[in-house]
Amino acid sequence: MKAKIAVLAMFLITIAAGAYAQSFGANEIVHFWLAVPAGEVLEPTVIRGAGPPVSLSPLRIDLDQRGFFKNLFQPDVEALSTHWIYNLGTKPVKIRMELINVTIPVKWEVGANFEYDPETHTFTQPLMPGSSIPNLGIDWIFQIPQNDAPLVYNGGLLLIDADTGMNLTFIPIKIGRGEASFGGANCCG
Repeated sequence: MKAKIAVLAMFLITIAAGAYAQSFGANEIVHFWLAVPAGEVLEPTVIRGAGPPVSLSPLRIDLDQRGFFKNLFQPDVEALSTHWIYNLGTKPVKIRMELINVTIPVKWEVGANFEYDPETHTFTQPLMPGSSIPNLGIDWIFQIPQNDAPLVYNGGLLLIDADTGMNLTFIPIKIGRGEASFGGANCCG
């Protein structure tokens, strides 16, 4: 009898853990990869160059698809994150970052073992061809207004050569309600 109860308990724990994991996945920060130069990224693609192949994609976040816990504990926050910026080009480049068309509050949290100016959102040390920024962690934390607007943010992340002002990579970002979600680190090959 004790063995049957133990098997039943393990079965219920396994089912509960699976349900929690499925819901938890919808609560995580959206992670994505970045590479320069990649131009305007209008569809999921793989960029090849001086470093490893990097999967890039536009980001579309459907607030209606968030999980139970996210809606319960953080209904007014949506966050994007990257740990990867690669230079796939042929020359060293200093990277400046800009969020385009920002109409809601966004908090930047940037950390790396690389020289960075938080005022201009610029990595002031050149990133060498084939390299990535070491120990990178960037979070963009968007404050989501509590209304039923279908479109909350429609812009993107622009990576610019800080020395020349030349646009290197643009990742469109759309946050809204009822949007088909796609993108992030697991989007493409």
